[in-house]
Amino acid sequence: MTISSISTASLASYLNQSVNTMQSQLASAEIELSTNQDADVGLSLGASTGQAISLQQQQTFMQTLTTTNNTAATRLSTTQSTLSNIQTTAQNFLNSLIANQGTQSNASILQTSATSGLQSLTSNLNSTLNGGYLFAGTNTSNPPITDFFASGAPNAAAVNSTIEAQFGNPPDFSTATGAQMTSFLTDSLDPLFSGDWSTSTGSGWSSASDQTLTSQISNTDTESTSVSANQTAFRQLAEAYTIVSTLGSQNLSSDAYQAMTTQAQSLLSSAITGLTTIQSNLGVVQSSITNSNTQMSAQMTILSTQVDNLESADAYNAATKVNALQTQIETAYSLTSQLHQLSIVNYL
Repeated sequence: MTISSISTASLASYLNQSVNTMQSQLASAEIELSTNQDADVGLSLGASTGQAISLQQQQTFMQTLTTTNNTAATRLSTTQSTLSNIQTTAQNFLNSLIANQGTQSNASILQTSATSGLQSLTSNLNSTLNGGYLFAGTNTSNPPITDFFASGAPNAAAVNSTIEAQFGNPPDFSTATGAQMTSFLTDSLDPLFSGDWSTSTGSGWSSASDQTLTSQISNTDTESTSVSANQTAFRQLAEAYTIVSTLGSQNLSSDAYQAMTTQAQSLLSSAITGLTTIQSNLGVVQSSITNSNTQMSAQMTILSTQVDNLESADAYNAATKVNALQTQIETAYSLTSQLHQLSIVNYL
């Protein structure tokens, strides 16, 4: 028969170890009580840990999409506002041309309005948001449209060169007929706008890319979320303003002036229709983003509930455990104190 020796030191050591263990358990229980979640999710879930991680990853992905969607929505809203400004200016100028019906009595006023319209178009198409150019396509670091009235502007040089090739240097428009003006505007001047109008290889108007910014707005959908200044509507507006701004104050015959304003009216009408289409298409994307965010919000709520169900702790059990552990620790401290006070000297 073996008799194990018992000492106050061994008892005190055992109690100290027990206190350390209970303090660790108390800390975990207090976390569960305050957060209503398991202190050690991996330990409590075991094989279900992977499921919880998968649900959290889905939440994170949807939250990221929601954030990028909000950024895209802001860009689209700003773009819509800018397009409205462009359209209003274009419509007002078209109304002025129609009101004058090709008469030259207000030629200088119309020429000034065209100049102002082209400056406004350039300013609007060079709008920025958060440091990037809205209408530059993917080339957001550079202003998309060259200022026609800036010193040494390549687009102005191309227009002037085309005019001089047809009418001489300095240009003489006095003998130009209506048919000749129409032919010049259609065959010679129009290609500067409808063809390659890039600053690198074309007529010097645009540094924008045809490719627009795209955004993934849901798990399955990707949408174009910007507009390029290279769209036909903007080219037509630039052409109409340039025609009247450049030729409107020249010594044109009545027929040539009529042909010039008729061409400008046609371009403006087509451009305004194009702007309406662009705005409509953007509206569809805006609606899709709103619907996507609404759906993802509902899905994230469901995912959050599923994660909570997996990771949540029973508040009642946690409170009971905290109270029990506190009582046990207090008891252990009391016993430890009593053991430390024991001494054989007290019994001699």
